[in-house]
Amino acid sequence: MTSKLDRKSVSFKAQARTIDHLGKGQIADAPTAVSELWKNSYDAYARDVALHLYDADIKCGAIIDNGCGMTFDQLSDSWLTIGTASKTTKKLLPEEDRFDLPDRSTQGEKGIGRLSTAFLAPVTLIVTKKRDSRFSAALIDWRLFENTYLSLQDVKVPMSEFDTLDQLPELCSELQSDMLANLALDPSESDPDSLLLRRAWDKFTEDEKEIFDSHKSDKSASEFISTEDQIKLLNKSFSFNTHYLDSWKEMLEKVESLDDATHGTALFLLGLNRDLKLLTNRGDLDRESDELTAIKENLVDTLRAFVNPFDREDKDENITFRYEIKKFDREFWHTEKYDTILDYRDVFDYEDFCKLEHQVEGFIDEKGWFRGRVKAFGIDFLNVEIPCRSPGMAAYTQTGAFGFKLGAFEVMLSKSTHSPEEHSLIIEQAYKYSGITISRDSLRVLPYGRVDNDFFEIEERRGTNAGRHYWANRKIFGHIALHQEDNYRLKDKAGREGFISNQATRELKSLIKNLLVSLADRYFGRNSDNRQVMLDALSKAKQKQKKAQKASAKTNMRSFTSTLKKNESVLSEQVEEAKSLHDELSNDITISLNQLDHLVKKIDKIESLRTDLKVPNKPAKVTDTLEEQYRSYRDMFAELTELLQTCREKLNKIEAKGQYFSPIQSAEKKYKSSESSLTKQINSYTNNIDNTFERLKNVWLTQSREDKKAFEKEALPILDAVTESSDVASVLNSIDAIYITLADEFSYKYDAFLQALDKLENGIDLDSAFMIAEEERANAKQEINQIRSLAQLGISFEVLAHELNAQDQSVTRSLKSMSSSAQSEIGFKNAMKAHKQFTEYLRFLSPLKLSGYQSRDDITGTEILKNIEVFFRDRFERQNVEFKVSQSFEKMVVVDVKSRIIPVFVNVINNALYWVGLAEDRKIEIDIVDDLVVIANSGPPVDPDDIDRLFELFYSRRSSGNGVGLYLSRENLAVAHHKIWYAQNNEEKLIKDGANFVIQFRGMEIKK
Repeated sequence: MTSKLDRKSVSFKAQARTIDHLGKGQIADAPTAVSELWKNSYDAYARDVALHLYDADIKCGAIIDNGCGMTFDQLSDSWLTIGTASKTTKKLLPEEDRFDLPDRSTQGEKGIGRLSTAFLAPVTLIVTKKRDSRFSAALIDWRLFENTYLSLQDVKVPMSEFDTLDQLPELCSELQSDMLANLALDPSESDPDSLLLRRAWDKFTEDEKEIFDSHKSDKSASEFISTEDQIKLLNKSFSFNTHYLDSWKEMLEKVESLDDATHGTALFLLGLNRDLKLLTNRGDLDRESDELTAIKENLVDTLRAFVNPFDREDKDENITFRYEIKKFDREFWHTEKYDTILDYRDVFDYEDFCKLEHQVEGFIDEKGWFRGRVKAFGIDFLNVEIPCRSPGMAAYTQTGAFGFKLGAFEVMLSKSTHSPEEHSLIIEQAYKYSGITISRDSLRVLPYGRVDNDFFEIEERRGTNAGRHYWANRKIFGHIALHQEDNYRLKDKAGREGFISNQATRELKSLIKNLLVSLADRYFGRNSDNRQVMLDALSKAKQKQKKAQKASAKTNMRSFTSTLKKNESVLSEQVEEAKSLHDELSNDITISLNQLDHLVKKIDKIESLRTDLKVPNKPAKVTDTLEEQYRSYRDMFAELTELLQTCREKLNKIEAKGQYFSPIQSAEKKYKSSESSLTKQINSYTNNIDNTFERLKNVWLTQSREDKKAFEKEALPILDAVTESSDVASVLNSIDAIYITLADEFSYKYDAFLQALDKLENGIDLDSAFMIAEEERANAKQEINQIRSLAQLGISFEVLAHELNAQDQSVTRSLKSMSSSAQSEIGFKNAMKAHKQFTEYLRFLSPLKLSGYQSRDDITGTEILKNIEVFFRDRFERQNVEFKVSQSFEKMVVVDVKSRIIPVFVNVINNALYWVGLAEDRKIEIDIVDDLVVIANSGPPVDPDDIDRLFELFYSRRSSGNGVGLYLSRENLAVAHHKIWYAQNNEEKLIKDGANFVIQFRGMEIKK
């Protein structure tokens, strides 16, 4: 007998933890969660979006925007409904919700991105407002959905409408109370649902306790806290801070002025997860801990180019979507202190891309061909076409057409066409921005472009053959521009960890890999003929530049030396003549008109000579004797200029007082006299230019005649040697080689001359430009050698410090082992005192050791003062120096490594003690001026010519100075973004006629 089959139709049932799986369970990390929520803001036509983090007992955050917002019904029916149709249909929003902004393609696909908030914090307060509607709010504790015994409909989300944001703190408290109803804390027999709910939480807590006990080790000190207790604890402890609304109010005010209405959405994150909590306040974690560094770098690296920077408008006001991440201190509404972690302007944009020496720009069409342009070593190749297809691909790829940009640079400066300054900047940019990012309709697709992502296997190929496979993630700036319409088969994984692995994704990967290999073989890699040709040309050009540079340096030195030698005595005579005139005019004399004219002529004569006696440009490196001669000449010239100016002012006063002419006549007379002098000066220069051009013309005509004969001279012997049996190919190659060599040589020679003339035509001072370039080159070369010496010095110090420490302990033990009678002797006491002083020096120097970990601490002005007194107390007394420190400095606090901060003060005061020795009134002062630390001394001020080089390594004007102290001070401070400089503004000076050094400490506070 056949049994009857049971048959029925059933529906899927969703447990509450489905939300937990779709939210936290589908998101890789915090940056990805933030990215998903920012995409929702973009879809809502927000102009601004931000993640703000707030330090408090319960760490909070807010993702705020000024998009179209939602009504109360939309919040309930759309935001609190999973997989809404608005995402799947990808239709444009109504016109009134687009605010006249350019159309945006909807980024979300599944309608679950909003659940990312569960990854960032356990509780979310969503507040939203659509134009012409009231504010709406909902409070969600995502931990409610972790209960395995609850179905989705068992969890109730409290919601409310309200009129103004001022009502939100009180309303939040009410929503918190309503939310606790989900725990059924007071179940009733008359309410069976509450009994079931209570039983579900009791069973879930029992399960949690059982799991906790099974994992708990004997040594574990952690205490079991159930999910239910965690929910109740946050609910009891948290009260909404109205200041969390400040930033959002500013956003809403912005759109109110633009759209005549407020609209937007804010997601307040209550009880941040560990990553965001540490960013807000690191607590006991060290500032430089690996975990904290990794969290910040991951967040910034993921969200930095959130919007495709290569499509960005030139002007900031034209940017239609801005984003930022900030963290705010406790009571920021009083202190106004916050740190910017990320800003939308911090990107590598198209303007930066266009400055690179290597560029690839175009698109790969739907058939798998690259079409565009290539720039290699600054040379453009237009209308480039490269097949990127792999065997077996269909005629039309599954990927579809997409845009492609790739920029790169030569890591070795010797092979780069960039200047040293440009190259240095690009190296810095590569550290922050390098990699190939992918965007879809202008928004970034994760995780492509992250430092830990090598989707196109660039590093893997480079590891097999670095010469051929030229590309490396650390030196490329790339971007792939996708569009939903053209590349719809490229779909994101559920957790936003890249594209689903399908045919379209595999073809995208193959197309890019093939293109990179072809580009390297044709233009950039070891197999490229073009690369070797360009490098050879670059090497020759740099050799010629060095040769010209050396010749220019020699010419400049000769000109400088001869000018000083020829003009020094003449300048001295004119200074004496001007002094005599100045003394004569200082006696308040009354003179006749003839005497006045005579004095004016004397001054005009000296003035005409003054322009010929101007201070010559100083070469980069001069001897000490020449340096002193130059400074003496410079000071004499400045004195002559000032004397002439004073004399003219006195003569003008005498003329006005004597009333020899009417005011109009006096003014006309002065005008004509000045015009005549200037005309005479210009005519003299014009004649010199004409004569110089005539000589140049003759020189270059002679040179051109010789150059025209050069080819004949080198190639004619080859032509004469040709017979019927000669190797034609070899002969032609030889003639080509001579032609190419001469063509390159002539091009460099004549182009250089024409470019120099062009610069002169545009008013560029070539003499000054040559001087600056030569000075920078000489300084760079010197600095490299000096840094090597400094490195050796540091190693020597570390070894010496270790040995001194050992010897110190040995001496201390030996002295203490001596008999009591010996210890009572005066000699012993003096030895013990000297040894104690030595020990204090050694203790001070111990933090300067290079090796080992060094933690950051609160460093107070009082602590710095103690170290200064340890080091210099005796010298202050011996040199009779008055040392004064203000109370505000003693109360100063900066957080940093002691070995970075304290030696700065020691170095500056050590220098000050030398220079105050040259003054009668010997003072050293430290004070706070406008949040800047000023260290001043009453010694002579720094010579104006020395100020720019004051902080250079091994640069010193002291006879026994080594030029290391100030250099190390600046470099060490710069590591922590502090600054030090020599004060030139009177507002920054403590001692007006002395030397004043200013330190700007990042994050410095003055304790009350």
